[in-house]
Amino acid sequence: MSEPFIIDAHAHTGAMNLFFSPESSARQLLARMDRQGIRCCVNAGGWTYLLMGGREGLEELRREHLESQGRIFYLGVYDPRRGREALAELKQARGWPGFAGIKIHPSFHRTPAEDSAYEPVWSFAAEHDLTVMSHSWSVSDYNPVQVLSLPRRFEGWVRRYPGVRFVLAHAGGRGNGRADAVRMARELPNVYLDLAGDVFCFRLLEGLEREVPAGKLLFGSDFPWLDPRANLSRVLLAGISTETKRRILRDNALEAYRLPA
Repeated sequence: MSEPFIIDAHAHTGAMNLFFSPESSARQLLARMDRQGIRCCVNAGGWTYLLMGGREGLEELRREHLESQGRIFYLGVYDPRRGREALAELKQARGWPGFAGIKIHPSFHRTPAEDSAYEPVWSFAAEHDLTVMSHSWSVSDYNPVQVLSLPRRFEGWVRRYPGVRFVLAHAGGRGNGRADAVRMARELPNVYLDLAGDVFCFRLLEGLEREVPAGKLLFGSDFPWLDPRANLSRVLLAGISTETKRRILRDNALEAYRLPA
């Protein structure tokens, strides 16, 4: 690490069915990264693969990693509704270049985070020293399935598998969701929080710096939901120390996902 660089620990590629996004390809993501000084990123599941699963989607992520010359790392998705097939795909991908861990999404997959259907993937992650990332959020009146991904619903797995590095994406969202995520990151050595998403609270980073250990926060853009500049500027302009900014923008992602420096 002889020169500064930034890691985006939460991005996506692929067209989305939730709203129109004019830039969503791996090529367009790389162009954004080049303009904003981001050396590499973690693809938290291509959108079609995240929603539908299947070996084809996982192979597409592998292809994007190779075509990016190793800049786009990726997570394999475990959908508990097709658990046996999904686990078989993860087992095959474990040795692939660029494979950085596992993504789960209780809200998309309509399966509560504490459901026993997730036990195989936690066991697999523990056996092979893999990081698990999950969508997390707070209770939402307009999006009721978010209740399946409340941070506290993961706590039993995190305590049962203390050797598995676990990233709560979106840092639990807002309100009580974020409060639980902060508590877990403070109490449990294996819990990290990424900052991807549209939680634009006043002085959010300053508050998190006071409440969360410096090694637990990761910058994430949530591309193509958001332009990377939205969350990158929040870190760069925050009233926090330069050392903390460096950890959020680079060092913590290297540790959480065991990425090559």
